[in-house]
Amino acid sequence: MSLKDFISILRPVNCVMAGLGAFIGYSIASGLIQFQLGIGMAMIVAFLICAGGMVINDYFDRVIDKKLHPNKAIPSGRVKAEHTLIYSMLLFLAGNLLAFIFLPRIPFAITFIFTILLMIYSKFLSKAKYIGNFVVASSTAFTLIFGASLIGNYYVAAVLAFSALFVNLARELIKDLEDIKADKGFKKTLPMMFSEGKIDAIIFVYYLIAIVSVYVPVVWLSFGKPLFVALVSISNFIFLYSFKLTVKKDYSRAQLVSKAAMFLALFAFLLGVI
Repeated sequence: MSLKDFISILRPVNCVMAGLGAFIGYSIASGLIQFQLGIGMAMIVAFLICAGGMVINDYFDRVIDKKLHPNKAIPSGRVKAEHTLIYSMLLFLAGNLLAFIFLPRIPFAITFIFTILLMIYSKFLSKAKYIGNFVVASSTAFTLIFGASLIGNYYVAAVLAFSALFVNLARELIKDLEDIKADKGFKKTLPMMFSEGKIDAIIFVYYLIAIVSVYVPVVWLSFGKPLFVALVSISNFIFLYSFKLTVKKDYSRAQLVSKAAMFLALFAFLLGVI
């Protein structure tokens, strides 16, 4: 395994986002944007668990990827499958050990639970993606709650994580629409079970739930200043544009636009602390 493959198989951008989500959740819960040893370790743990999930998913998808994505590290032969399994176990082990040693019990429990869920997803649910989508989306959204668990103040972080959950569910469904032809015979997804019109309606409902719920902390929990409201409102319009692209069947751009809106929303969450 070359250093490039060693890094790329982790999907480092996704893993950095997991660490950032933990930091944002911690900042929301504490009411301050500050860096301390505890949150530093939590960010490393989030990175490692996310990385472990990425690697083990590639291991269990190796047969499918040989046909659908032959240039990926395992099917191309650049990386041996058994090496990726060991690699993922080491990442999971490192993340759980750090959480056990340096973090309180609740963050460690969250770490352990999502380690198990990501293993179950990769082994059993990646093929039943209509269920697996919830595991993937919740593991992303839960980074906010994971960070907040270091403080024990969950109210705002939980609501924003709820909003993030439905944004990620929408994006997972858009990806399933894009991959429907390639996935046939390998995976079972919602677009294989319902018409495009119904899937579009589900995506719209997911976005709508996310858009409405993100304002709850402002109305009921006294969180966020006008800048927070302005930025999340902009991100919400971008999510709606993503939905418009989805209806036009421009799924690749819809995903990219949705991801950009997610970045802006996370930035807004952090600025809401100020």
